[in-house]
Amino acid sequence: MDPKPLVSVVIPTYNRVDLLTRAVDSVQNQTYPNIEIIVVDDGSQKDPSDVLNGYKNLHFFRNPKNLGASYSRNLGLSKAKGVFINFLDDDDILFPEKIEKQVKVFLAASDPSLGIVTCHSKDERSGRPTIKYNRVKGNLYRALLDRYIVSGTETLLMKTAAVKGVGGFDEQLQSSQEYDLLIRLCKDHTIDFVDEVLTREFRSVDQISTNFDKKIQGARHLYSKHDHRFREFGWGFWLKKKVKLQILILRFYVGKIFGENVYRKLLRE
Repeated sequence: MDPKPLVSVVIPTYNRVDLLTRAVDSVQNQTYPNIEIIVVDDGSQKDPSDVLNGYKNLHFFRNPKNLGASYSRNLGLSKAKGVFINFLDDDDILFPEKIEKQVKVFLAASDPSLGIVTCHSKDERSGRPTIKYNRVKGNLYRALLDRYIVSGTETLLMKTAAVKGVGGFDEQLQSSQEYDLLIRLCKDHTIDFVDEVLTREFRSVDQISTNFDKKIQGARHLYSKHDHRFREFGWGFWLKKKVKLQILILRFYVGKIFGENVYRKLLRE
């Protein structure tokens, strides 16, 4: 393999021109030298292309109307030429050594089925900064079906061919898109991690993590879609997932009715 294989970073954006340049700057400031940036604007009211002039190795695409983040990610995926791919939301950033350190893991791996390398993230979305740890390794298919053990789309560096092979993101899902993608990827690919905090997630307006209607729809769609996978591990496992779905829905309704603070308190407890 090329010692410095091309990495594609796909950034979907919608009505966040002021935040977009921060995300792009975090990619431009990577210590890894061989990166292309693909920005996909999802029909923003203001065309952000003007603020992107002057950036190197940046390709810009614009949807004719608002078609959703997953559609935009998939469009970026279809344009990507990199051996590896990283999806970055426009309100988050990568730390400078993120891609370099993850590529090194790929290049040093003896496991040909390795498809994903993750890292830890500083999460500020709730207003209370926390570190989300992704210390996960190996064949995680059953573990992922049991629970979401990897967090943060931006933490993932993935083999582009693997992501294309499973069809990219599910455009029907309103939430948990990365969870669904990971389940499908980990059926045939393993995962590894860099034991460092290498990304940062900011709190922003209209974030999906506090849109409880989307979370309810997403959970129902996700569990229905993967019902056959739950059955692979027996009726006890399948029943456990049915119960868990109802608990999740209840929590989301509590959040919708009583607000984000009560919802997050339930999560901590």
